[in-house]
Amino acid sequence: MNEVYECGTCGVVGKSSQELCQPLAVQAKDDYCGSAGETAEMCMTMIKTLPYECDSCGRPAEEAELLCKPIATK
Repeated sequence: MNEVYECGTCGVVGKSSQELCQPLAVQAKDDYCGSAGETAEMCMTMIKTLPYECDSCGRPAEEAELLCKPIATK
């Protein structure tokens, strides 16, 4: 898997750290997706732009391949 980043504030995942307010590099989907956890509010800049979320844990993402059970939000 290519470099993936998770926002340490809200849990948004993406391939670019540029749009995240607190980007943290992660290695695999198992590191961030698939388990229910505490959900923080999404970064304000990301709320209107993310087309996918995980049907298992609710984590938002910019690309379906970053999630274990992606569903379209739009």
